[in-house]
Amino acid sequence: MHSGEPVAHPDVLIIGAGIAGLSLATALGREGFRVTVIDGAARPEPPSESRDLDAWDLRVSALTPASIEFLQSLGAWQAIPTDRTGCYTGMRVWDAQGSGSIAFSAGEVAAPFLGHIVENRLTLSALLRCAESTAGVEVLWQHALDSMALTDQGWQIHCESGEAFCAPLTVGADGARSRVRSLTAMPSRQWSYEQSAIVGTIALRTPHQDTCWQAFMDTGPLALLPLADDDKVAMVWSLDRAKHESVVALNDEAFLAQLNRALAGDAPEAMALGPRVSFPLMQCHAVDYVDEGLVLVADAAHSIHPLAGQGMNLGLSDVRVLAQELANANASGLPVSSPVALKRYQRQRKTENLAMMAAMEGFKRGFGSANPLAVIARNVGLNLVDQRDGLKRWFMKQALS
Repeated sequence: MHSGEPVAHPDVLIIGAGIAGLSLATALGREGFRVTVIDGAARPEPPSESRDLDAWDLRVSALTPASIEFLQSLGAWQAIPTDRTGCYTGMRVWDAQGSGSIAFSAGEVAAPFLGHIVENRLTLSALLRCAESTAGVEVLWQHALDSMALTDQGWQIHCESGEAFCAPLTVGADGARSRVRSLTAMPSRQWSYEQSAIVGTIALRTPHQDTCWQAFMDTGPLALLPLADDDKVAMVWSLDRAKHESVVALNDEAFLAQLNRALAGDAPEAMALGPRVSFPLMQCHAVDYVDEGLVLVADAAHSIHPLAGQGMNLGLSDVRVLAQELANANASGLPVSSPVALKRYQRQRKTENLAMMAAMEGFKRGFGSANPLAVIARNVGLNLVDQRDGLKRWFMKQALS
């Protein structure tokens, strides 16, 4: 049942209390906006402090220095336990079908580190504390979105609980399967990678050396991302559909044997395995990020292959740019739903997101091929970049931003 009048009239209503939604709420709250965040889930429990193999979050992100700087500005990075973040200073990438390889190190670009591997639930927990302690910000759990209708005052939002909200600006921060995007019929282009990713936590026989290890195979990429414990890594193994079923069905012992065969001795040996899950890989990109009184951020606007762990960084960049544009508009006396500010956000973010999506697609197509000419070309390419200092530094600068 829908009640008549909305119960709340914030300046900005954010749908989705994930990392994007909570970081945006905190950033806007600090600029003096009144913000309400709604989410259909229950408030998450505090993360486990256990260091057992089965206690680590299966979802991790490779946060770049730029993302960390933004989280610091919100007070969130300081709230993440330092003994749970895996700082990495090196990266090894190789072609499992040939002899091409490339190694990056932070020292080559005079950087203290290349990034941090952080469990998503720790980032979320820290951002929730920031949002809840920011004046003017309200976070409401168990408020699932039911329907949306455009009115003169903005989008009127009805929840399954019967409560209603209306704000001049509504933000869809509700993930890759965004209800906001579908309820408002914002067109998007979606396609399947014809792959599924298997994720899990692995214990190694030798230390990970603060290095990300990435093998490209013709069946899909395999990455080991260093966690805070020097003998544990997060595994992301993307496999073509035809191959995925047989690998997923293996017991732990057989799975580890297959994993070590795939790594082919180029990475530390996997010794034990925590729980693993798999999910199909899709790419999705909204044709437009903005509409009247409406804006999409992060995975609701674009979702990409987890190949380089860049999804979170793109989402945080969206949030940073949107918050800045809304603050600039506010300082100029423009309304929060100003099309000028929203289009400036879209113009900046769409360019970078499309470039990253194209790069990921190029990687997948270039490496996901057993064609002998493709194998030779990519091996020559990897070795060439590895030997040219200028080229390597350019690639690394892109990865750090």
